[in-house]
Amino acid sequence: MRHPFPRNTKAMILAFVALTIPQFAFAQSRAPETSMDKGKIQIPKSVQAEHKEIHATLVEATKAPGRVGIAARKLAEVLDPHFVREEQIALPPLGLLASLAAGIPLPEKAASEALGMSDALRSELPRMLEEHKAIHAAVEQLHLAARAEHATKYEQLAEQLALHAQTEEEVLYPAAVLIGGIIRARQQTKSPAR
Repeated sequence: MRHPFPRNTKAMILAFVALTIPQFAFAQSRAPETSMDKGKIQIPKSVQAEHKEIHATLVEATKAPGRVGIAARKLAEVLDPHFVREEQIALPPLGLLASLAAGIPLPEKAASEALGMSDALRSELPRMLEEHKAIHAAVEQLHLAARAEHATKYEQLAEQLALHAQTEEEVLYPAAVLIGGIIRARQQTKSPAR
């Protein structure tokens, strides 16, 4: 099976760094050392807020009568475990992105933790993308039910979820994988092979 990311990540990492460092150099003095709380890498607040909003609206939709409630409950069955796993391995490394882009050294514990998460994501990515297909089908059912029942709020939820999944596939997952590659490259630069 073809891997969703090219195997030659060093070239991608170098290109990513070359393109992002100049853009974020202004933030070097303002960037946090790491996005950590009690030694744990934290998911960026913007991503946390989006997940929280989606979850709250979906919980509300599951209590709706008729087709909307049925479709929302089916969506929650496939989405909830997916969100849990994302919040374990895919999203926390993104909390280090500003520090990495600004060239700020990471504490060893944070680097090690993020590297483990990034490697786990790389390994699980084919399954997570398959889950997105099931989620997309359930989102489409919610969208159709909400449109039929004139439930604009839940129709908008379906649209938001479709866009959220696309953002994950196009931006967030690749960025989390690249973060692991950048950390690995920095570690190899610090301690060259003998």
